[in-house]
Amino acid sequence: MSGGDGETVRGCVLLVGAGGIGGPAALALAAGGVRELRVADDDEVELTNLHRQILFDDDDVGRPKLDAFAESLRRRFPKLRVDRRFGRFTPSAAAALMPGVSVVVDATDNFASRFLIADVCRLTRTPVVHAAAVRWRATVMAVAAGGGPCYRCLFEDLPTGEAPDCATAGVAGPVCGVAGAIAADRALAILKGDTSIFGQIATYDGLTDALRSVPVAARSACALCGDRAAISTIDASRYVNSCAAQGDSESGSPTHVEGDRASGSPTHVEGDRASGSPTHVEGDRASGSPTHVERSRESGSPIHLNTGEQDHG
Repeated sequence: MSGGDGETVRGCVLLVGAGGIGGPAALALAAGGVRELRVADDDEVELTNLHRQILFDDDDVGRPKLDAFAESLRRRFPKLRVDRRFGRFTPSAAAALMPGVSVVVDATDNFASRFLIADVCRLTRTPVVHAAAVRWRATVMAVAAGGGPCYRCLFEDLPTGEAPDCATAGVAGPVCGVAGAIAADRALAILKGDTSIFGQIATYDGLTDALRSVPVAARSACALCGDRAAISTIDASRYVNSCAAQGDSESGSPTHVEGDRASGSPTHVEGDRASGSPTHVEGDRASGSPTHVERSRESGSPIHLNTGEQDHG
């Protein structure tokens, strides 16, 4: 797989996680015509991960994943622009990560990060593809900018008990590749305007080699996209799962999403929930001053994302 000289697909993809799912997803996205990829990760390459993190080799062990990730992609796809963002996807980092993004691919490995990404994408009107792999099973769900259904329609909230993930339950390397390939397929469909992939979850069973698509129904009581949606802010305390591991071995994304616990100031997002257009988030993370979010060209309504937190990413 090399070159990437086919038809260009317009739009920037934000890939959260440069691990076992993120690598195959990036390869498929670039081969499919994506020319702008933004990647967020804060981890280093480890020897024990090489069986599933296919963009790395022995010489990369100990290096920042983003450096090795970008170099490996550029060797294969010289026309691909890789925007490296060192750090975790946290409430304070979201304001800098989301501007200009057309679709997000969630390749993290814990529920706290997935729920945070789901909420940020819903509030910023950005489509998202959630991808996960545990043991022999992969799951992928594409969510429209307006949800209906969204990730919370399916899972509602962070689990309160033990929740298996790649770090604790293990994963078969090829299953990560399948998850990444499906996630890329869904992201490419979104970039090309195909809405048929919403409202369903793809599941792959590596033991039986069975791939199927299951419909997912929207919940009217969903706190994120339902009739009386209650989530309008990004508050770090909402994404704490005390039963999960402290970190994400796949992507470096935090299980405990950090915020400004001293001030207690949530990140506030206001906007037009009717519009399906992505919102571009811009502003000053360091000063904590109100961050302006440019509203959809369709609705014309301004949005302000007020960040009172410091960046602990």
